[in-house]
Amino acid sequence: MKRQIPLFLFTLIVALFFASAQNIALWQHLVSILNTNIHTDSGFLFSIPVLITMLCFALFALLIWPWIYKPLLIALLLFSTLASYAMVSYGQYFNYSMIINVFETNQSEATSYLSFSLLFWLVCLFVIPTFVVAKAKVRFPASVKSLLLQKLVMLIVAIGVTGVIASLYYKDYAALVRNNSEIKALINPTNYLSASFRYAKYRLYEKDIPFQTLGTDAKDTRNTGTPNVIVLVVGETSRSINYSLNGYERNTNPRLSKENVISFQHVTSCGTATAVSVPCMFSIMTHDTYNATTARHQEGVLDVLKHAKVNVSWIDNDGGCKGVCDRIEHLSIDPKSFKEDCAHGSCYDSVLLNGLADRVKNANGDTVIVLHLIGSHGPTYFERYPPEFRVFTPTCDTADIQNCSRQQVLNTYDNTIVYTDYVLSQVIDILDKYDNSHQTAMLYLSDHGESLGEDGIYLHGLPYGIAPEEQTSVPMILWMSPSFQNGHKVDQTCLKQNAKDISYSQDNLFHTLLGMASVSTRAYQPSLDMLHQCKKL
Repeated sequence: MKRQIPLFLFTLIVALFFASAQNIALWQHLVSILNTNIHTDSGFLFSIPVLITMLCFALFALLIWPWIYKPLLIALLLFSTLASYAMVSYGQYFNYSMIINVFETNQSEATSYLSFSLLFWLVCLFVIPTFVVAKAKVRFPASVKSLLLQKLVMLIVAIGVTGVIASLYYKDYAALVRNNSEIKALINPTNYLSASFRYAKYRLYEKDIPFQTLGTDAKDTRNTGTPNVIVLVVGETSRSINYSLNGYERNTNPRLSKENVISFQHVTSCGTATAVSVPCMFSIMTHDTYNATTARHQEGVLDVLKHAKVNVSWIDNDGGCKGVCDRIEHLSIDPKSFKEDCAHGSCYDSVLLNGLADRVKNANGDTVIVLHLIGSHGPTYFERYPPEFRVFTPTCDTADIQNCSRQQVLNTYDNTIVYTDYVLSQVIDILDKYDNSHQTAMLYLSDHGESLGEDGIYLHGLPYGIAPEEQTSVPMILWMSPSFQNGHKVDQTCLKQNAKDISYSQDNLFHTLLGMASVSTRAYQPSLDMLHQCKKL
């Protein structure tokens, strides 16, 4: 008969494996924090792995039951390995915002993270442990009563050890967590399990939340026969500091630098991930008051424009609008329709230019067209631009950006900015062509920035409170045709000066867009309209 492992011992082994191998990111982070304090008590340091092990032990004491423990553990091994890889390789944190991002990521985005490094992690932390779990034979108590009693003993042991540690080092732990709250988002698997539970709870709770309309009093106040045509370009993963328009030493804006554009130098995002920033920037809420649940059940600026009879459309090349375009005309680019410009399941952003000239030309009334770029979405930056835009070399042509040199990653990322510069210049050329028949303008604003290896952090999605400037500082660029400037009485000199001196944020988009579209509503706040401050008397 195959040798059986007692439940208590099996649970302890599983806890030790998760506390050690699946928490590499946690230990790396703790080492970097604690190394700065040479006076840390050695007993406190020794207690940390014991505490994490007891936390895992208590968790698995609750999860390991006859019949279900093998598939459950295999699932947790898979999810934990993926989380661990993301945390170690890209410096990610699995908090609630990251879980929202995970659930709302499309297939194309998800597959861009596939790499040989990930395969290695899967073999070591998932495939081999899964084989061990599949072969294991756990000896459970014979009766339900005995099983429950043993589970109770296990929990008492975990709580008892934790209590002893807390009694000895409570002040140390309180200071550690208070000063480094991100630690909770690194403890695997409690980080993504608790965040996923919260996500599911809110989703169920939201079923009964009524939907709120906004700006139903909106009116189009345009008093000329020339329609407004505004193209709002929503960028993806573009950080302001890599734009030569904002002082970057490399010429990443060779085309826009020749256009009469205004680049706003100090702009911050509402979040560090698309799932947060996009709903936030289109909502009437600010970064300080933003609530994701409210945003999902409340109209945004595109709805207000629609109430004012403005023609509004959304054209997407980045996997969806996160709910903000659900009630207006919207379409997503189908890679099958543009085979020359689409590969690896995604398309170059130039596909968004198809049909744009006709939309502008045929606009009989005030029109807002939103173009959602895939922009600089990583880690496969090299897939975001055609070969002819490979300006800076050598490049990092792999998803394993953490294995490329810093210069390679930077070169590849900067190439995506050069390509975005091209796409924006093409939008301007189209709008400028119809300046005689329409008042045209383009506003570009990215959703969030990106880390490119600074302090060992890659990609984006860190908790906003600890996110570096690279993830929260975003580009915002405005172009207005002469007829738009005259029709809206905009003092461009004033606006250019403000763009250099004043700090703006995605909070300004809602009200600036209403002002540009000549829409009057009680929801409009002139103080947040960037153009209102520079109106000619």
